[in-house]
Amino acid sequence: MHRLKELDVLRGLASLNVVLYHYTSRYREIFQHQYPIKYDWYYGHVGLELFFMISGFVIFMTLQKVNSVKEFAYKRSMRLYPAYWICICITLVIASIWDVARTQDLTFFQILMNFTMIQGVFEIPNIDGAYWSLIPELFFYTLMGLFYYLGVLKNIRIIAFVWVSWMLLNRQGILPFGEYFLNLKYGMFLLSGIFFYKIKYNKGNYIDHLIVISCLFTAILVNQMPGNIYAYTFIFSLFYLFIYGKLKVFNLSPLLFLGYISYPLYLLHQNIGYSLIKSFKVYIPNDFVVILLTLSIMFFLAWIVKKYLEKPIITYLNSKFLLQFKSHQAPEASPVMQN
Repeated sequence: MHRLKELDVLRGLASLNVVLYHYTSRYREIFQHQYPIKYDWYYGHVGLELFFMISGFVIFMTLQKVNSVKEFAYKRSMRLYPAYWICICITLVIASIWDVARTQDLTFFQILMNFTMIQGVFEIPNIDGAYWSLIPELFFYTLMGLFYYLGVLKNIRIIAFVWVSWMLLNRQGILPFGEYFLNLKYGMFLLSGIFFYKIKYNKGNYIDHLIVISCLFTAILVNQMPGNIYAYTFIFSLFYLFIYGKLKVFNLSPLLFLGYISYPLYLLHQNIGYSLIKSFKVYIPNDFVVILLTLSIMFFLAWIVKKYLEKPIITYLNSKFLLQFKSHQAPEASPVMQN
């Protein structure tokens, strides 16, 4: 199955959405800076929800082609950790020579814990504020790996019913536990990605569509913020357009480039970007120019990380370890798209 470029486009748009939010509305909140109102962007959080939907789609897809939990864990680790460790090191180096926001006050132990990616579980500050969203991803990978190991993914509809019910009950305070590990705040986006995959490739029936719609309503009920009813309806509609092949018109080079650099861009953009904005504003009075210049530098840095650091490392590691899984591939296992 060929690579779906539309997924890269969606990743790029999600990443850009988060970055613009941090450089406008969020920057205003943290530093009390008065941007012109036309530069504000309040819906940056929707980029994360879109990321989670993409993850649900890709993780369920990956589980269709792996032959063991070990292989699944390896592939997901390669997706998360090399770029993460590289970006931590870059942020720390820049922090050592520049006043990077909220980074220099971390202790050595806190820095070491950040390399695990689970620092938030122990309420240890993140080196970069954007890292918080990696824990829901990591817990989702763990949960899906467990389901795969137990052989219960064939009952994913039952799992969906229980999971969505738990989210709603938790929101009402009836089941006030499990929110962190079970992703009760964002799990409906991950779950919808799974059923979007089933609709696209497994000829999902009306039940799968009903589960997707229930995920939408659950998202609106659990995450009650002004405008979410419109924002969430938009990204669910966007994903429907994707699975029915209506987004191919957006397979444009600039958007595909954004998708290519989306992960390192997300990992690097916040604190380094804030420091760039603060520095540029001393010399450049135009806020639009400041944001555009900061974006350009972060795009370039993310591209360097992706092409010249992350990609060679993953290629080397795959040449050493991935063939071990390929050599044990079951005859009936069929590959799906590269992720």
